[in-house]
Amino acid sequence: MVTGFRTGLGQTMQATAAAAFSLEAAPERTIFLLDYDSFFARCMQQAYPPLRGKPVGIRGPAKGTAIIAASTEAKARGVKVGMHVNEALRCCPDLQAVRSDMDMYGEISTKSLRVLTRYTDKVEPFSIDEAFMDMTELAVEYGDAHMLAQAIKRELRAALGPGITCSIGIGPNKMLAKLVSSWHKPDGITHVTPAEVPAVLQSIALIDICGIGPRVERRLQKLGIYTVEQLGRIPREVLVREFGVLGHVYWLWGQGIDLAPVSPYHAQAAEKSMGHGVTLPEPVFTRRVLDGILLRLCERTGRRLRNGGFQGKTVHLWVGYDHDYSGERGTGGRRSLPHYTDTSQEIFQAASALLPGPTLPCPVRQVHLCVSGLRRDAVQLSLLEDRVRQRKLQAAMDAVNDRFGELTIVRGTTMFDPFPARTGPPGHGLCKRFPIDTPEARP
Repeated sequence: MVTGFRTGLGQTMQATAAAAFSLEAAPERTIFLLDYDSFFARCMQQAYPPLRGKPVGIRGPAKGTAIIAASTEAKARGVKVGMHVNEALRCCPDLQAVRSDMDMYGEISTKSLRVLTRYTDKVEPFSIDEAFMDMTELAVEYGDAHMLAQAIKRELRAALGPGITCSIGIGPNKMLAKLVSSWHKPDGITHVTPAEVPAVLQSIALIDICGIGPRVERRLQKLGIYTVEQLGRIPREVLVREFGVLGHVYWLWGQGIDLAPVSPYHAQAAEKSMGHGVTLPEPVFTRRVLDGILLRLCERTGRRLRNGGFQGKTVHLWVGYDHDYSGERGTGGRRSLPHYTDTSQEIFQAASALLPGPTLPCPVRQVHLCVSGLRRDAVQLSLLEDRVRQRKLQAAMDAVNDRFGELTIVRGTTMFDPFPARTGPPGHGLCKRFPIDTPEARP
């Protein structure tokens, strides 16, 4: 489970404070902090090829909201996080303002963590696009921490796509690894050794340390502390009187010491089901349109199953009616298949059989699809020509969409879907279109 930034920071500071009460010699460690570059924007560029190389700003769900992330190209044009969309467009008239897709970001973050845990079980998510790794033992075996970081980056690039890059900070503890991770962005590696720590501490400001914000900085300045070097020299009791238990933490940080361990990231519990749902912007009145929407959900679910090496046996469907036209909530059901499957077409056939008939009794506003009864690596050989052909077709479609981007090849029925969702990343499910606030689209 990926923790939020504040949660991760709080856990780190609590662990450091607990260790500070029984201060011992800090063990020599090799800690990595992996930080993705312009994560939200690069995920969108990876998912939707026309956005690659263009300035992209990720906005909230409403068109008039602020920019919450920007691509490298947009940052170079003056677009900053927190800007109103209109202000950002004045800075960069050709900015592609795209609505965020947190489901997609979460899927990619989880996939990256699976790669990291192949190196060590000591992986601690710090935010959706950051993770600490305790590489002490592996760095010794590998012989060079920098080369180990390059190997991790290569494997992540192969798993996530060449458009999603990360920068890695390497240090003797979490505080220093986090500090230097942004020094050579994008796609860089920065390694600070124990011998270089004093020089690093002299070159940074108090606020450069993650965990010391403007308010803490002002309180430190009232104590006569303006530099990191002064923070490490002041008697610890002075900081404890002012900040309580956190005074121990700040005192250690001033000396370049952080005793907080990397909390091991345990593999997520086994998946029990996979599925997707959608709430439509307006009611659907015909079965043909509903079939197009349902097939997109089946394609998305099928690709998730195939990417995870899963197959399922039971298909669940829920169709919610529009309250303005019907007093009923909706209809649904489940159907068990005679065999395990990860084929989108078989999932669609089972789901469509759960619909009430060739016509819709009421306009539909919600569709939710789920496949349960999962097991991993359960591919069953079949002598039936149709099933063999379907699997080959599915593999060919996945290969094309993974290589050239989503929507490169789709089934014809999906063209009846008038509400395609936003784009998901190659290999992560539904190939989705989404509105882009281009200059031509603005009045």
